[in-house]
Amino acid sequence: LLITGVFLYKTFASFKVIENEDLINGDVNDPGDIYFAFYKDNKIQKDMPTKEQGYVLDESKSYCGVTGGNDSDIKVHVMENDMIFVEGVTTSRTKCNLYFVKGAYILGKGIPTVTEGNGLYEVKHDGVSGTIKDEGFKQTEYRYAGSNPDNYIKFNEEEWRIIGLVNVMTSEETVEQRVKIIRKDSIQSIQWNSENNNDWNQSSLMRLLNTGDYYNREGDYETIGLTESAKETIDNSILWNLGSNGSEGRTMSEMYILERSNIVLENNEYLWKTDNHGVALMYPSDYGFATGGETEKRTNCISKTKLKEYSVCSSDNWLFPHFDDSFDWEWLLTPSTFLHPTGGYKYVHELQSDGNIWPSNYHVTGNRSPQLLRPTLYLKTNVKIAQGNGKSGSSYQLIQTIER
Repeated sequence: LLITGVFLYKTFASFKVIENEDLINGDVNDPGDIYFAFYKDNKIQKDMPTKEQGYVLDESKSYCGVTGGNDSDIKVHVMENDMIFVEGVTTSRTKCNLYFVKGAYILGKGIPTVTEGNGLYEVKHDGVSGTIKDEGFKQTEYRYAGSNPDNYIKFNEEEWRIIGLVNVMTSEETVEQRVKIIRKDSIQSIQWNSENNNDWNQSSLMRLLNTGDYYNREGDYETIGLTESAKETIDNSILWNLGSNGSEGRTMSEMYILERSNIVLENNEYLWKTDNHGVALMYPSDYGFATGGETEKRTNCISKTKLKEYSVCSSDNWLFPHFDDSFDWEWLLTPSTFLHPTGGYKYVHELQSDGNIWPSNYHVTGNRSPQLLRPTLYLKTNVKIAQGNGKSGSSYQLIQTIER
């Protein structure tokens, strides 16, 4: 019998044996078949750590071999449903050393978390209240932060970047987690809306990105619009939250809550149902949570506060576009409840050149050209990283597995 592979899930393992093309499945109970050594934070453990415990497989350190050494023909990696697969095992009494670290699975790849510098940060929402689904939105998220983390991804034949593994509401009105990505560079500058309305559901920009030329790769977007293969990977089952904020002094945690509330201007919708598309813009809190460094600094960053701490956002934040003389504003998704005292102009939030988040002085119909505009979306759960290291020039390459 030829042992071709071993699947691990939680604290048990099973293997597949091929004999005359018939598959035989069974649990690995006899240590004569294969040995496993589980390491959590470099300390050996009796049971395999799980992602529910906040641990992921570190593929770069994990290895297998007959004598305990590294057999380069045996590969250890993560497959669908976050199951671990040991591939290329051809003999019994093979030992696998599996190393687990604090982190999250991003598109099937275990990414360790950091507490400073560039990398994937753990973001806790223990104090969330006032959102549409408080318990769901309390889940811990994982977001890339710092000046330039290794979160580059090849999407739509371009370089995009991974915002993180974030909480979303699905069409079933349950809160789950999806990987969120954003285009690295801006596309052509246009109005947020051609009419005085800050409801994303009615926005002309929404139509451009989801039913218009950008979505159909036509007109001005015939070379940078969405390809058919890119569309196949977009999760269009997400209900985007459209909660509003109309005052200054918001931290990123407060903004996160308001974005997911039902506080909106009269007649505005507080959810966007994607109608089988699903391309939008980043939230103010997406920008704030991308700030690297110690917790206090990151907590105080988002909008003008009493201490005017908003400038710390731009100093260590990969989502800050480093404005030059050509660009000084960027459209965001979140509307404002602020109304201009004369004329009733409606506003949406923008990222300003000083790093501040503020309702646009050009309300929604302004076209302060050229103006930054970076499409943002969620990926389906069956999209996985196939290769690459996430660095610019060596972006993660994606593969889409068969949906079951």
